Amino acid sequence: MAGAALIVGGTAGVSNAAVTPPPGATAFTGTGNYGVVTSEHPDTTGCNGYKVVGSGTVTGNRITGGGTWTQKEDACTATVPGKWDINGTVTIKEADGDQLFFTYHLSAPLTADTMVYPTGTFTITGGTGSFDEAVGGGKMNATVNLLDKDHVSAVLDGSMGFRWQI
Repeated sequence: MAGAALIVGGTAGVSNAAVTPPPGATAFTGTGNYGVVTSEHPDTTGCNGYKVVGSGTVTGNRITGGGTWTQKEDACTATVPGKWDINGTVTIKEADGDQLFFTYHLSAPLTADTMVYPTGTFTITGGTGSFDEAVGGGKMNATVNLLDKDHVSAVLDGSMGFRWQI
C-alpha cells in the first residue's frame, strides 16, 4: 500500500482530566467530510505507515451552523499485526470561533482492497467558548478510499457533557 493513506484526526487540544460523560450529558453526533495529505511516517520500524493531515467541513447536532474539521494522525501498520492502527487528534471549529478538541483510536484490517473502513472510539478532551470544559466520547467510523484522498468521511456517535456537571 505504498503511497496509500489512511485517514482521520486533528490539532491537539487541551486535555481535561474527566473524559467520561457526566450525568446530564446529551447525545453528540457529527459527520466530517475532508481531504487529506499523507507523508511516510519517519518511524519505519515502530510505525511503518503514514503521517496524515486533513481539513474540511463538519456538521452535527451540537455544532452550531456547521464548522471546520482539522486533523492529524499516525496510521501505522507495524504496531498491531494485520491491522491499521490509527491514532489522531481533531479540532472542530464553529463559525463563531468556538472549538471542540478530541482524540481518537481506530483500527481496520490490512487488505489489498482500496476501500478501508476504520472503526474505534473518540474522546472529547476539551474546548473553547461554548465547548469550554467539554468531556465525553463515543464511537467513530471512517470511510476511506485509498485512491481518493480528497473525499474522506468520519462519523461520530456518542455523548457530550461538561466538567462542571460532575
